[in-house]
Amino acid sequence: MTDPAPAGVIVGVTRGDIAARIDRLPLTRIQYGFAAITQIYWGLIIATDGMPARLYPFLWQPKGMSNFEFSVLLSANIGAGILAGEYLGAFLADRFGRKKVLIAAAVVDAVFLWPIGFTDSFWWLLAWCFLFAIGMGFLLATNAVYLHEIAPPGSRHRIAMRTQMLTSLAAMGPAVASYYWIPGHYRWFLFLLAALQLFILVPLGLLLPESPRWLECHGREEEADRIVSRWEARISARLGPLPAPDTAAHPVVQTEKVPVRQLFAGRYRPRTILLLLVWILGYPGIVYGGLSYMPTYLVAHGWNSHQIFLWGGVGIITLPFVVIGFFAVSLLGERYERKSIILVAGTVYAVAFLLLLVIHSVAGVAVISVVTTAMGTLWLFNMYNYTSAAYPTRLRSVGTGWTDGIGHLGTFLGPLLISTLFTATAAHGYYGWILWVAILCALLPSLLIGRFGIDQKGAVLEQIST
Repeated sequence: MTDPAPAGVIVGVTRGDIAARIDRLPLTRIQYGFAAITQIYWGLIIATDGMPARLYPFLWQPKGMSNFEFSVLLSANIGAGILAGEYLGAFLADRFGRKKVLIAAAVVDAVFLWPIGFTDSFWWLLAWCFLFAIGMGFLLATNAVYLHEIAPPGSRHRIAMRTQMLTSLAAMGPAVASYYWIPGHYRWFLFLLAALQLFILVPLGLLLPESPRWLECHGREEEADRIVSRWEARISARLGPLPAPDTAAHPVVQTEKVPVRQLFAGRYRPRTILLLLVWILGYPGIVYGGLSYMPTYLVAHGWNSHQIFLWGGVGIITLPFVVIGFFAVSLLGERYERKSIILVAGTVYAVAFLLLLVIHSVAGVAVISVVTTAMGTLWLFNMYNYTSAAYPTRLRSVGTGWTDGIGHLGTFLGPLLISTLFTATAAHGYYGWILWVAILCALLPSLLIGRFGIDQKGAVLEQIST
């Protein structure tokens, strides 16, 4: 059972018929198809993530931009912009539905991305980097939430990991374009990313149904019933009669509004605090702290743009290894806790990143880059999946958007400190940056989630708060 909502927001409590009917469905091409669309969204929108890191060492640093100014751009982009987008997107997704906000993510990102190609003014770059990141925040507030709400509990991890392979495949096109077009034709690169979002992602988003769980939670059972009935008809026609739904296991609290203070009430308080701490540490480290400064680090070690966009963390060669990692983890199914996978991925990442202290050859750094990118991506996506499954339906989008969004305070403040460490220890192998990323912001958050995180294996979403 879930904790009751506070007085003034409850509309009613249902047996959770829709949620129960979804959870008894076998995993088929229906769920895979919808999940695949969400991950194509992820791949093409996140291809714009940290854009300042790709352009700075080749376009703006040669024109006099300092490491500190670059770090301020990163703070506005992956910090303040995503934070604003996640908080607003979480509110809008719980108020108006997951689908609308997911589509809006592509529109907002595309509209504010391309103007970056037409200015070298620091203040205009600051504005555009903040604004297009709001679209990324919309995506982060809804993507994993939607995926988990359509998947049965016994297959949730498998469908997440297998369809998230499409994230890397979708990002392959932009990765190849960056190899050929940055820095010489970087405007073409920006135009391509904007066009892919407007002319591919928006039409794909219109094909998605609204989340039936969200509809049920908002008292719109008839709409939810029509969607789930279509799924049931298609699946039963192919596989035969379906088992009866277990409605007793799926109580649903229907609410008109979702106050953020609910995240700090009762049993939700410790998991919210843990998620906030892990995200605040992880974002300026294993997520962005290593990858965002890697191109600048490699340029300082004599790498050119082709080498970087082929091998260097954001390169073409790393993406197939990410796909292999997703597929390998998907084979684990629900046999292992997601928090254990997060712990292993974070530990391997930290050890590999520390090797930058002693390995400086092109081949050695390329291998480190492949390993850390693969492990960092697995850590990130499992953390997204873990976070979105940490709350019941009525709190899921707000909980995901709020904890992950506030976690971006780490990327708002982190780059300013990283800039100091990066510059101050440049003459000694950038050890300040390396230790920051590996120990404080990769290993520590992984140990925290592994030790104190809740178990989620095979859990029914409506009972996840127990």
